[in-house]
Amino acid sequence: MPGNAFRSDDSAVSPVVGVILMVAITVLLAATAATFFLDLGSAGLGESAPQAAFTFDYDAGSPDSLAIEHRSGDPVRAGDLYIAVSGASTANGQHGFTSLGGAPAAGSEITAGSRVTFSRGSLDLSDATVTLNWKPPDRDQSIRLARWEAP
Repeated sequence: MPGNAFRSDDSAVSPVVGVILMVAITVLLAATAATFFLDLGSAGLGESAPQAAFTFDYDAGSPDSLAIEHRSGDPVRAGDLYIAVSGASTANGQHGFTSLGGAPAAGSEITAGSRVTFSRGSLDLSDATVTLNWKPPDRDQSIRLARWEAP
């Protein structure tokens, strides 16, 4: 009756397949975790965005002015920062913002405590939105670092 011994023991395949699947799942999870924690997925894509905090100080005087200050975090090269303004208009109907003083040179670094004031004669910021963007020269896309909306 050796033939009956083989028929009654056909459950051995199931534990082997289960062990193989568990090993495969463990390897996949370990590879995913290593990629995430070691940041291997972004290697060679250029520098990462600076981790910095900026504040906005709005003065509704005449002319309106908006001061942007680097409060804390990584230093940022001045030439990599761009300011986008939407909704601001002047008395003559033109839109835009111009830098008046304290603007650093394009190659310098902006560090915590650096402050730049933007204004224009009779500038109306009552409906404006100002966005501070970071775009290094080796990338085509910019990353928003801070945003201010009129009160």
